[in-house]
Amino acid sequence: MEKGSPPQESAPPYPGPPLSYGSTPPQPGFVPAGYQGDIAPPQTAPVTTVRHVIVTPELYDAPGQARCPHCQQAVVTDIDRVPNLSAWLICGCFTLFGCWLCCCIPFCVDSCKNVKHYCPKCKHLIHIHKN
Repeated sequence: MEKGSPPQESAPPYPGPPLSYGSTPPQPGFVPAGYQGDIAPPQTAPVTTVRHVIVTPELYDAPGQARCPHCQQAVVTDIDRVPNLSAWLICGCFTLFGCWLCCCIPFCVDSCKNVKHYCPKCKHLIHIHKN
């Protein structure tokens, strides 16, 4: 060491193996049960179920764009209006009250009809809009 230089401090000692506090340390070469070393057990991937959901777009009382679930084509639907139960009930009420001339009016009103949407290519029914 040179004169005038501060004394060098030594590093603290390494703490060493942990103390066992009364139990005996394991024997060399001892392998605990189930220990596989640094290799982790293979993990299996979870099984997933895939569901195909066909979402019918909101089709109302006018032709609309939809994908036909039968032919898988994007189409503008053809519609057909069919009298619903309320049209028949109103017709029956008019008949009971003697309004013979008015009993056909509910069959001419669009709000008393259900709308059936059909695919123009394969002619299958896609949706029924009930009023």
